[in-house]
Amino acid sequence: MLLLASCSEQQVMEETLSSQKLTEQNGMTVTPQDSIMSLLYQARWGDGSAYLKLADCYRDGIGVKKDFFGMITMAHMAEGRGAINRIDDYIYGLPDGNDYKTLFLLMDGYKSYIQEDPDSIEHVLRASDSPEAKTLLGMITVDQGDTISGMNMIKEAANQGCSLAELLLTIPDWEGRLRADATKLGIIAHRVPLAYLILGDLYYEPDDNGKSNKQLAVEYYMKAEEHAVLDRHGAERVLDYYRNGGNVQLTEYDVKRLELIVQPKDVETE
Repeated sequence: MLLLASCSEQQVMEETLSSQKLTEQNGMTVTPQDSIMSLLYQARWGDGSAYLKLADCYRDGIGVKKDFFGMITMAHMAEGRGAINRIDDYIYGLPDGNDYKTLFLLMDGYKSYIQEDPDSIEHVLRASDSPEAKTLLGMITVDQGDTISGMNMIKEAANQGCSLAELLLTIPDWEGRLRADATKLGIIAHRVPLAYLILGDLYYEPDDNGKSNKQLAVEYYMKAEEHAVLDRHGAERVLDYYRNGGNVQLTEYDVKRLELIVQPKDVETE
């Protein structure tokens, strides 16, 4: 998949120059000149509008597989970089009737919807044959107490390529009382890059025996950074590990990008 392709810093910079004018524009329309690789590069260097364009790419399947969770992830990153005030700003900006907009609104407030009219939300979800709708229906079914049926729905959705469903299957306890399955996360990470961030947290924080593996955690955090999904907390941990003599090799550019994540308004780039 194009999103997961790799190339040298020089190659990416050369490709990015061709779309520099587009980056400086205020409009968020994705054009053929905005390749996924150059958008990723721009996003990694703090361009919030690039995250919004990446969200559009996932929404419409431009250059990447159409993916609800990918869209949400990039919109969330855009919020963190200050391109939008809230992720809702991006969602409400989608056209009425957009499938992903409907799914997000149902997912965002499904518990209140269930209390008011449980049949209504299930009717909407069952009317859709998308794996994302099946995932949400599975989540609701689990929440209502039928864990077996709900998890079977989520497994079916994962088999149909729903990245959100794949991620949910790595988490044995959605309330956070049990640790996520590192092996399963490692398997899906190349398809669901946010898994790299979760793996970083998993290995950085002490396990049930009080042990952690910060070196491995930092490696996963940097994988997340390569895919433009590293958050501020993870960036702070990488910089702290690096500055305290940890076993990690970072370039000058790596450090600058990490500093941009931690303090986006205080760090200047070339």
